[in-house]
Amino acid sequence: MTSVVGIFDSERCAASARVILEDAGYRPLSVSPSHDPYDPPIVFRQRGEVMLRAAVKWAIIGALIIEIPSVIILMFLPIDINVRIFMGSTVWKFGAAFGAWIGAISVGDHGLDTERAEDYERELDLGHRLLIVNVDRRDRPNARGAFLESGAVEVRDVIGTFDRKPN
Repeated sequence: MTSVVGIFDSERCAASARVILEDAGYRPLSVSPSHDPYDPPIVFRQRGEVMLRAAVKWAIIGALIIEIPSVIILMFLPIDINVRIFMGSTVWKFGAAFGAWIGAISVGDHGLDTERAEDYERELDLGHRLLIVNVDRRDRPNARGAFLESGAVEVRDVIGTFDRKPN
């Protein structure tokens, strides 16, 4: 699923697009800048950091899944202790590599590309509003039309999620 993002100068235009999209059966997400100077700026999660966290988590899980049964099996094999130690200290790496790969693949579309995230954060700093709607590929032209009809300054297709970093 692809997100279509509209950048608006005013809340009125964004609200107009929201009504059109809701009438069409979509649930748009609105991101507006804060008017309180003490509020921290909105910062979006970037794809690289999301993938890294998932890869590390799943690497640890994969290493444990492989290492624990391997050590138990190696304890009962009739081989030299040096070979057991070598095999036990090596086999976990395969589980870690496979787990890291699974983790990175599982969150591939989460977060935004670094450049896109910085662009949207800059737009919010300038006081613009973002309206995001997830649509099927065939419905993208309709969502883009709703944004443009409502006065969007810019409309983009984005692959990723607009998750915010915790403050």
